Amino acid sequence: MLERDWWDFGFALQDAFPQAWYYRELDGWNRPEDIWQMPIPPDLSHHAHLLDTSVRPGDSIKMVFDANWKPQYKKKYGRYGMSEDQWCWDWPDPPQPSARLKLGGNIYDTPVPHPSVGDITFHGQNKNKEHMALAGRLFRILSKFTTNKKNLVRVRVPSMEVTVPLGSKGNFAPDWCGHHAIEWARQEPNRVLCYVRAGFGIRPTADVKPFAPPPKPKAKASRKKP
Repeated sequence: MLERDWWDFGFALQDAFPQAWYYRELDGWNRPEDIWQMPIPPDLSHHAHLLDTSVRPGDSIKMVFDANWKPQYKKKYGRYGMSEDQWCWDWPDPPQPSARLKLGGNIYDTPVPHPSVGDITFHGQNKNKEHMALAGRLFRILSKFTTNKKNLVRVRVPSMEVTVPLGSKGNFAPDWCGHHAIEWARQEPNRVLCYVRAGFGIRPTADVKPFAPPPKPKAKASRKKP
């Protein structure tokens, strides 16, 4: 998903869950000025849209469904590679149900142009029907802005040869591509989505090489005894 996909998805979440709010997940690497031995704890401000939290691709956003939850800060010693006498501010995760949205969309150029991959994780109590229904609603909203199979094929990088034919059973189950990301990939023949280092990615079906099934092994000629 590119930034525009995240914006569209975020607006839909606002409409569906008007009481929910968002904050940027802090850690010792992306916000050390806020949490390392500062006199006051960092501000986890309530934001109405997940991208209102001043984030970059790769950052994580917490989606909180309890409008009244406030974190209880405490000092934590020896975290993030610090010595035992050093401390930083720490706070608990929000109560369940909640969601964690790791943003993707940063564009890399090698080995071919591809955006970084994001991730969405829903946290709920096991066998809680309300939590399960909430999770289903969230991912149904996501499915309006992404697809994991329509007009997509898996290709080998960098040749762009199709490795799995369109419509194959089980194809792309874990990988969902934003509609704007798909359009971005369609603009150039060497762009891929959901790239993995093993040398594979996903392309729109336009301008890709046709699927070529692997050759069948040659049958060994039977030997006849004289």
